Amino acid sequence: MSTSKGFANSHNRAAFLFLSPAFLLLAAFVAYPVIYAGWLSLFRWDGASAPVFEGAGNFVRLAGDPIFWRALGRNLLVALSAMVFQVFLALCIAYCLVRIVPAFSRILLFFYLVPVMVSEICIGLLWRFMYNPYFGLVNAAFGALGLDGLKRGWLGESGTAFSAVVVVMSFTYLGLYVLLFVAAVRSVPESVYEAAEIDGAGHFTKFFSITIPMVGDAVRANSLLAIIGSLKTFSLVFVLTNGGPNHASEVVSTYLYKMGFGSFEMGYAATIGFTQMMLTAIGAWLVFRYLKRTGVGGRT
Repeated sequence: MSTSKGFANSHNRAAFLFLSPAFLLLAAFVAYPVIYAGWLSLFRWDGASAPVFEGAGNFVRLAGDPIFWRALGRNLLVALSAMVFQVFLALCIAYCLVRIVPAFSRILLFFYLVPVMVSEICIGLLWRFMYNPYFGLVNAAFGALGLDGLKRGWLGESGTAFSAVVVVMSFTYLGLYVLLFVAAVRSVPESVYEAAEIDGAGHFTKFFSITIPMVGDAVRANSLLAIIGSLKTFSLVFVLTNGGPNHASEVVSTYLYKMGFGSFEMGYAATIGFTQMMLTAIGAWLVFRYLKRTGVGGRT
């Protein structure tokens, strides 16, 4: 018995030794920034002079800040659109690639993955050119179709800026979820589909009755990725509109950036970031609990 305990202890020490670099990195680049942001949120600081203790003053200000709440609402809309136009649409596409057009799946998957492999900054600049109201491809396409009434200054009008950004986000991240779901759909046993075909099931029935339940773990993981990514999205919004016009496409991260590096209110920016982190963690936990309670993944 003592020999087995010593063997287990030696393995535990070895495991801790190998994991310690990862723990150190997490402590330095995750735990410390979070703790520091929480501490800084209690102060009024411009980034240069000595911090002035505010207590809960920054949080009180945040609670009454309409721009922050509108930005948070847009983050939630981005998350909702991601669940539909990224996660669910990606699952539909993955099913088609694996089950309907397997001969062309590799070449089509490559095209879906191109936006994932390109820098988000480059994608944002490309779409700014496409949305240009004077020589952009979007308005040119409407003009070629005789739909001149649909031409817009897509990124410069309050009514269309946010929707235009959501379209770019869906285009950019869709390929990642397609790749993940293709791997999940391919793992479903072929015998299950063959049994369904014997019973006369079509693709619609097989998709909703077999594929979705069988790849539930992938649905849960991808949903969490989509929610977390949507609540902290920044680069595409920053490049496309910088939250404008008149905060029409503002999200929490761009508002944080403006407060910290535009207005030099570092304490208030830390409050926004700390609150964003907490809300993201809570949102991810709620989604995970909901998917687990509804049985997605085949286990409860």
